[in-house]
Amino acid sequence: MAFLAFLLVLAIGFAIDTAFVALFHAHRAGKFDILRDDDGMFGFATDTGRFNVYPEQRKLGYTVGAQRGTLAFDELDGIEYRGEERHALLSELFFGFNLTDFMGRYRDTREWFSIAVVAHGGRRIPLYLGSRWQRREFLMGWYIELQSALLSRLGLLKDTEAESREAYELIRSRLGNLRAL
Repeated sequence: MAFLAFLLVLAIGFAIDTAFVALFHAHRAGKFDILRDDDGMFGFATDTGRFNVYPEQRKLGYTVGAQRGTLAFDELDGIEYRGEERHALLSELFFGFNLTDFMGRYRDTREWFSIAVVAHGGRRIPLYLGSRWQRREFLMGWYIELQSALLSRLGLLKDTEAESREAYELIRSRLGNLRAL
């Protein structure tokens, strides 16, 4: 009986922790919505702004914050895809900080993925910015993988890297296969 109570408490603890992690993962950047996709125009919206690609006119229209403009494809040097990893200190503090977090291997990180077109003169226009939180804990890799698999299966955890790469390939193809930078 005591063993069943222990298993029940363990299952409840796992459920509560997984709900917290799901809530934390829900706050992520990386929206990529296709608004229109036909021969005359390819329109999409991201967290950074709204964009229209006019393949027949060979132009890119953009609205990023208060900045609006149009660029001819000839004015573009290329398209850039970046991925970088930064320490996620707030996440670390929220989920518990311990001595192993001083070791890079067990530090929580936030992975950032960005897509930008680069115009002549080095001017960058951000098209997409996405991120995901990577939790890392000492001797808990199996637990984190179990949680990630469960949340992925439930549709609560998206693969931001794969989504950003798909967005990059789609945008690049609509821009006439610009040179990758």
